[in-house]
Amino acid sequence: MNNVNITGRVVKDPDTRGAVTTIIVATDRVKLRDGKTFVDEATGYTAKETEFHKVTCFNGLGKAAATREKGNVVAITGRLHYSSWEDRDGVTRYGCEIIADKIDFF
Repeated sequence: MNNVNITGRVVKDPDTRGAVTTIIVATDRVKLRDGKTFVDEATGYTAKETEFHKVTCFNGLGKAAATREKGNVVAITGRLHYSSWEDRDGVTRYGCEIIADKIDFF
């Protein structure tokens, strides 16, 4: 089964090309030290790590996603998609993205 569910913030305005829209979503998770959470001395809050996810939306979902702005909170349901390609120098590159099936806007 290939299912992905994430909730996070849009980190930059969507990129739309025709009926395809790409958004970058940031999610946070608690950072651990020796298996335990800890307070970041600089901020005074629980330390967190941020991960960034490329989300691709097609057709009507792409049009809806295109209306989002940086900072909006979204919940994404979709699937992982892996791809590979050769760059200009002939080096094989790999990428991963989420293909959205559903987006909830908050």
